[in-house]
Amino acid sequence: MADDVQSSALSVNSAPNGGPEVDRGPAGTARFDFSRGYLRLWRRTIRNVILGTLVSVLPAFIFYLVAFSYTPEQVRLMLWLSPLPVLAAFAADLMMNWWYLGPVRRFSRNARASESAGIAYARLHNLPLYSFARVFGPHALTASTVAQIAVLFANRHWSLGISSSDYWIYWLLNLTLVPIGHAIFEYHANGWAAQGLLASLVEEYPSSADIRGVWRVGLAIRLAIFYTMLAISPLVLLAAAVRLRPLRAEPFSGVWSDVAMVVAGVSGLNLLLLLLFAKDINQQTRTLVQCFKQVEAGNLGTRVDLFSPDEFGVVSDGVNTMIRGLRERQRIHDLFGVYLSPEVSRAILEGRIALEGEAREVSVLFCDIRDFTRFSASRSPRQVVERLNRFFSRMAGAITAQGGTINKFLGDGFLAVFGAPGHQSDHARRAIRAALQMESELQALNVELQESGETPLEIGIGIDSGEVIAGNVGSKDRLEYTVIGDPVNRSSRIEQLNKTLGTRILISERTHAQDGIQAGRAMPPVTVKGIEEALRIFTVGEKA
Repeated sequence: MADDVQSSALSVNSAPNGGPEVDRGPAGTARFDFSRGYLRLWRRTIRNVILGTLVSVLPAFIFYLVAFSYTPEQVRLMLWLSPLPVLAAFAADLMMNWWYLGPVRRFSRNARASESAGIAYARLHNLPLYSFARVFGPHALTASTVAQIAVLFANRHWSLGISSSDYWIYWLLNLTLVPIGHAIFEYHANGWAAQGLLASLVEEYPSSADIRGVWRVGLAIRLAIFYTMLAISPLVLLAAAVRLRPLRAEPFSGVWSDVAMVVAGVSGLNLLLLLLFAKDINQQTRTLVQCFKQVEAGNLGTRVDLFSPDEFGVVSDGVNTMIRGLRERQRIHDLFGVYLSPEVSRAILEGRIALEGEAREVSVLFCDIRDFTRFSASRSPRQVVERLNRFFSRMAGAITAQGGTINKFLGDGFLAVFGAPGHQSDHARRAIRAALQMESELQALNVELQESGETPLEIGIGIDSGEVIAGNVGSKDRLEYTVIGDPVNRSSRIEQLNKTLGTRILISERTHAQDGIQAGRAMPPVTVKGIEEALRIFTVGEKA
């Protein structure tokens, strides 16, 4: 039974333990071998019928021996007769299971379609409840009928000597109490056996789980039915034993020792079935807990495979829906991270972006690659894009390391913001540190370029600080988070001054004045186009 129990364990983008084997199709794609999986399920259902029959027949036979006080000759004849009802019930079970699993068998052998996958899913999902109903229906009726015919035949031809007044107790026990152990056993055992094939089916045909026809029985109803059956069976058997062995007919001690034997045996069987039930509940609970722990650890590729007809199945479906939603949210977040900065995408998803715009004190860093137009003219488009991506990857790392946000890429340059969308009181200091780190990254990149025989890159960086308007700007169909204000224009103008001054990193007086920054060397005031007053700027870095 261990392999069946394991089959209900969590599956993480792989075939569940105990599930059908996997064939490798063209290009290495995985394809579940449903035919082999069905054969494995069929063998398990046969085994479960045999074990379930033993669970019910052996205790029943012991009860008959004790309660009816058969003579040795009657016991010998009954042992000869007992295989008949057992084999008849077994044959009925096999035929009923063969019919019931027909859609699964045909699905595993023929060309598979989503419609037939849904029917196969419903049959597999309902297998525990079907098994329970089959045992109490065709199985019990067949066994009782054949047993009665055998007794009548033995009474007439072999002098069995079973009184007709006892027939009613045979029918009562065979149709009610005897199948209890068998039905509860097959409910759990067949439920475990179908887990692997169900998980594989949903893996390849996710929509199959949405088909109608799946039976649901609440856990409270299931508990009530099972516990009631297990609780009343010792009492009914006790009453039957006393009825068949009146206290006045035999010595007191002998009667009650036999009755105690019956009650002890039935109670022991019920205890085993309760343990089976408890193990099932424990397994499903631990599977859900394991899933929650994996999701908590950030593993969104997991899936919980609990195809139970009670609330555990509903919870399992809900957990899988939740995981799919989290996975979709993560995918959107990752896509945002590709087209937007991680800070902006996180702020959008968390609702921290003011749609109407807001005033923010920020530092703006403008970066541009020198003479990149000349480089582009002599290179293929693929080489140009490769060089830009290589450069931007290093520069973006320096910006992100200081908590900045690349607001937009501008061909051969980019605009970065410190202090938005998240508030940063030391935005100016972060911008300067990012610029110095960008200079260090540029040197490392140029070493790699020169080693491969390529021309090195040169850049210019300008930084200004002040108040901007930050928010979503664009049309109703497409918005862009951006900043608008003098610091954006001034940082661009300051960056251009690097060409004439022979520097690499220039910062404005407003940036230099933030938080008492003392770094850098003051440059003579300079007038630039578009700004009336002369700019006082400072240079930092190796080319200061």
